[in-house]
Amino acid sequence: MKYITLFIFSFLLVLKSQAQDPRWTNLPNYDDKILHYGFTIGLNASGFKEQVSKSYFNDTLKGSTPIYTPGFSLGFIVNVRLHEHFDLRFLPTVGFYSRSIKYDFMNSLSKTETIESTFIELPLLLKYKSQRRKNSRMYMIGGLKPSIEAGAKKNQRLPSDLRTTGFDLCFDYGFGFDLYFALFKFSPEIRFSQGMLNLLNNDPNIYSSSLSKLTSHTISLYLNFE
Repeated sequence: MKYITLFIFSFLLVLKSQAQDPRWTNLPNYDDKILHYGFTIGLNASGFKEQVSKSYFNDTLKGSTPIYTPGFSLGFIVNVRLHEHFDLRFLPTVGFYSRSIKYDFMNSLSKTETIESTFIELPLLLKYKSQRRKNSRMYMIGGLKPSIEAGAKKNQRLPSDLRTTGFDLCFDYGFGFDLYFALFKFSPEIRFSQGMLNLLNNDPNIYSSSLSKLTSHTISLYLNFE
C-alpha cells in the first residue's frame, strides 16, 4: 500500500503540472454541456464505528478495537449541469470492503472478526465548483449514498460470527480538483463516507451481544475520468 500510494501521488503531481500549462486552455467549452459521462476508480480504507452494550462489561471480554482495512471500487459517472457552479452527480458503483474488529478477552486470548462484503452503491451527490482558472478548478461534493450488499459471501457467515445487515445509507462529503486535458477531464477526489444506519445483526454470541451499534466509516481516494 505504501508503494501504491507513492505511485498515485507522483502520478497526480505529473498530471496537475501538465493541466496547469499556461500556453493554452484545454476543453474550453466542456462545462457548457448539460450531460457528461465517465468512470471512476476508488481506493479506500474502511472500518466500523462501534457502541458497546451493557453486556460488554458483564462477560469475559476485555476490549474491542475496530481495524481499518483497504478495499477498492469501480463505477460509472453521470453528471448533470445545474448551474455554472453546481452539478448533480449519480455514480452507480460496485464497492469491495473488508471491515474487522479485534476482540481481546480476559484470558489474554484475542480474535479478529472480519466481514468481507461487496456492495452495489448508488450515490447521488451535489457538486459545488469554484471558478475555473485555466485548466484546473477545485470543488466540494456531498450527498447520500444508499448501498445494498450483493454476492455469495453474505450467506456464508454463521450465527456464531459477527454479522451485519445487507443495507446501508451513508452521508458522503469531500473535495477534489478538476484537471482539464486535451481529450478528457481528470478529477482526483478525497471523499469521506459516514454510515447513518445500525448495521449490527443481533445474534446470540459474544461478538454481537457486546455491542449495541455498528456503523460504517470509509475514507476513499477516487480517480474520476470524464
